[in-house]
Amino acid sequence: MAFRSPGVAAVLVVLNLSSVSADDGPFPAYHELYYQQTLDHFQPVAHARWPHRYLLNNESWDGRGKLAHGCRGPILLYAGNEGPIEAFWSGNGFMIEELAPAWGGLLLFPEQRFYGQSLPFGNTSFSGAEHLTYLTTSQVVEDYVELLAHLKATMPGAANCPVVAFGGSYGGTLAALLRASHPAAITGALAASSELGYYDLAGWAAHGVTEFAFEDVVTEDYRSAVPGCLDAIQAATMLIEAQGGRHTESIE
Repeated sequence: MAFRSPGVAAVLVVLNLSSVSADDGPFPAYHELYYQQTLDHFQPVAHARWPHRYLLNNESWDGRGKLAHGCRGPILLYAGNEGPIEAFWSGNGFMIEELAPAWGGLLLFPEQRFYGQSLPFGNTSFSGAEHLTYLTTSQVVEDYVELLAHLKATMPGAANCPVVAFGGSYGGTLAALLRASHPAAITGALAASSELGYYDLAGWAAHGVTEFAFEDVVTEDYRSAVPGCLDAIQAATMLIEAQGGRHTESIE
């Protein structure tokens, strides 16, 4: 796969310019890259940065999806959520094998901060509240918008390209929030299995949602899956709690 580096800049570190296979089969490969990301997007005087990992594939971004104003093709962004980003790559055939070839799209998979290799404070990232205070949805959204702006500014043919965000579960919520909060940067979003409705507290009653709605759905799944499954889970939970209580008593 031919890949052209988006340029040498102080804020871009290329870890590996060779293709990295997502698995042992013919599934498309990616390039693993790093961008020197802003630590705190909400403090203008803060200048700390950290190495933010992202995956890139331009195999289909060859002009077949050419659009107006010099755009080589749309940018398809997966809103990385809680986990190493390569895990979401290998499970995303819809974007990688279907949409990118059909639309001539550039694939961009940024990793969520504090997951995988995107650790703002390295091995001490989880050492205390002073570090974890930077693990917020708002910071994650701004990470993706800043990375996108950098790539558009440095990759020829990308400046005027529309961006469609994708995501599943919490990643779906991130995709929707990207579109809602940055409509000038994100043209559209596909949010699959998103929990976004739970953020709309005012709409809970109209949709029959309570603070136990998620637990009720999960409980019903276990109840209907296999006879006796829910009873076994409840019995195991009670046993664990009982053992934990005796352990606490022995410590005291």
